[in-house]
Amino acid sequence: MRHPVDKEKRRLLKALSILPLASGVSMLAGGGRALAETCGSSRSLVCIFMAGGADTFNIFVPGGSAYTDYRNSRNELAVAEADILEVSDAQQGSFGFHSLLPSLKTFYDEQRLAVVSNTGTLIQPTTKSDFLGTVALPQALFAHNTQQTLWQTGAGIVSGSTSFGWGGAISDHASECNGNIPVAPAFSMGGSTDFLASANSNYISLNADIAVERMFGFNNISDWIPVDRLSRVGPTLESLIRQGQASGNTLMSRAIANSVGRATDATTELHSALADNTLSGVSLNTRNKLATQLHLVARLIASREQLGMEKQIFFVQMGGWDTHSDQLERQPDLFRSFNEAITMYQGAIDDLGLADSVTSFTASDFGRTLSSNGNGTDHGWGGHSFVFGGAVDGGRVVGETPNYAATNNEDDAGEADGSFAGRIIPKISVNQYAATLSRWMGVSEADLAQALPDLQNFTETDLGFMKPA
Repeated sequence: MRHPVDKEKRRLLKALSILPLASGVSMLAGGGRALAETCGSSRSLVCIFMAGGADTFNIFVPGGSAYTDYRNSRNELAVAEADILEVSDAQQGSFGFHSLLPSLKTFYDEQRLAVVSNTGTLIQPTTKSDFLGTVALPQALFAHNTQQTLWQTGAGIVSGSTSFGWGGAISDHASECNGNIPVAPAFSMGGSTDFLASANSNYISLNADIAVERMFGFNNISDWIPVDRLSRVGPTLESLIRQGQASGNTLMSRAIANSVGRATDATTELHSALADNTLSGVSLNTRNKLATQLHLVARLIASREQLGMEKQIFFVQMGGWDTHSDQLERQPDLFRSFNEAITMYQGAIDDLGLADSVTSFTASDFGRTLSSNGNGTDHGWGGHSFVFGGAVDGGRVVGETPNYAATNNEDDAGEADGSFAGRIIPKISVNQYAATLSRWMGVSEADLAQALPDLQNFTETDLGFMKPA
């Protein structure tokens, strides 16, 4: 749930977010809330953010007569028919995944991956005439930083209370379900993120390349501090924390002391849990940055019960998707790395026997243009999203696939002179996508209405790609 946050609290939140609290760990602080009524089932949700604007039109390709339009619009950038792994949708016919992404096809064939077609930032259902007339358009279309923020907050325009993420609303609910435990339910392996920002609950930022260690002074390991002095560090820190938490101290002192106190407890719990759940049998390519992030996610999911958690939410990020140039050379490496990472990760989740309680989904700044700029693609709008896991009602395409034609295309936003731009107007809003995933995590309708204020503008607020509980 989003609430207005006064300037002093915003300043404190910002200050606390950069405190170096422990090796590999930082925490963004919020408040606590009472136990929710919608708890009772263990679930983890994982956002895989493809930073830069992923060209998902080459990840998932139309078949049949639509392929001809697709090929003519994309020209040299079109995926060759020989490089397409064919799948079908009962209502919409044939499609295919790029041959360098075989795991997506496998998950689809196993009916545990759904393609959410032509998704993007929208304030309300939008037509070509709306776009040309600038009617209720999202803020700063086609701009990386703003569109990333809009995707991660579910807002059409970011200001005031809409500056918190819809993942933060899920984190609030998870905090209620998890009760009074030292470890926050939200984790980012992709750095600071609007997605998990909340006025009410914490998220923990972890570096997948650095082991989580207990805070200095509590691990009793040193080769340069005398043992008798080292033994006094922990009690001294605890005393300072207690003094800082005293009600007579300043707001900043109390906030810092509380944050450090939580961090000492959290890092102790995380260090122990991760040491017990190394997933040593999983083959990991440590040069693949997405794979290392997802490997850490899998370890934390394996630690869910040990940490006393019922619900968790994660954010990971893979960069490099801004393919303005050299797309034909760069895209294969992106696809191979992405496929390697999700194959390892989902295999680990399956081996843990937790597939039905873990859902993962993709998001990106925006889609890319259908048209080529001669060497790559430019910033677009709508694109395909992919959601997978044992609880997904998969093996199908959700939503209407776009028109791929370069002429008479009402799905194309178009240039000012009326020519083809290849920027596809989304048919499904981030709000609808987010609401469907948030409900699966147990977020209430009242909290959804506050977290996703534009959701009320759409008739269909649940896309139906999650199986009934």
